[in-house]
Amino acid sequence: MFGYLTPLNDELRIREYRAYRGVYCGLCKELGRRYGQASRLLLNYDLVLIALAADGLAGVPPQLSPERCIAGPFARHPISGPTPGLALAADALLLLSWYKLRDDLEDEGALRRVVSGTACLALKSGYGEATRRRPELDALFSRCMARQAELEAAGCALPDEAAAPSAELLSGLFAACAAKDEQRPILERYGLFLGRVIYFLDAAEDFERDAAQDRYNVFLRAGVCREEMLCQARALCNMCAGEATLCYNLLPLQENRALLDNVMYLGLPQSILRIGESQKDKRRNRHERPI
Repeated sequence: MFGYLTPLNDELRIREYRAYRGVYCGLCKELGRRYGQASRLLLNYDLVLIALAADGLAGVPPQLSPERCIAGPFARHPISGPTPGLALAADALLLLSWYKLRDDLEDEGALRRVVSGTACLALKSGYGEATRRRPELDALFSRCMARQAELEAAGCALPDEAAAPSAELLSGLFAACAAKDEQRPILERYGLFLGRVIYFLDAAEDFERDAAQDRYNVFLRAGVCREEMLCQARALCNMCAGEATLCYNLLPLQENRALLDNVMYLGLPQSILRIGESQKDKRRNRHERPI
């Protein structure tokens, strides 16, 4: 995931903002507890959604308490203590980061390969621990990343087919959030469509860079110009986001509803609306500021 599943900060109430920030910081600390301090460098916003969904379905609210952190050691702010959702998110983030780094070893330039190789060595023991804790997720991520590599090597020009591994990966990851077995089918479908949205958003954002570097991009393989790509990407994202929202509305959330509503009804549509904007333009907007 790539920063698309985040809330629209300007529409968060103060207590919601504090809760979201507390879970984000709690994920950072959970990474440190489970995998050592270096793993905290892997932190990103997307896996916060997994923690919120898993704890929301289980009825576990953020366990907020005032603490200091390494990024802000001089003042205390609310940080969530350990929860099952944060444990799942930390394990998934470690595994996803491992496979992303392994992928970079194959696809990136020499300098990036050196950096990725060094990071892999640093994460090797953590990866082994995460695999022991979540063998089913490790198998899922390995299978999906391998299939993605096969499609790219074959030059797949069909957006829906190219997005299938990402969809399967997120489908399985959200299924792991289920508090009860009967929740799994709707979570799998929810993740299936969110995975497609994320893939299309990422492909659209990388379109010009991939063209300049002669790298694989499904829209480039389809032979469309930038304007056609933007139209296709928005249409595909809106269709899949609509299906994901229908699934989301069926989730029996007991906690974190307001935060997750913001992500689904405001944050994600905003990400889709802004397809084609540069990162500089995105950062200029207030709601894109770091939590």
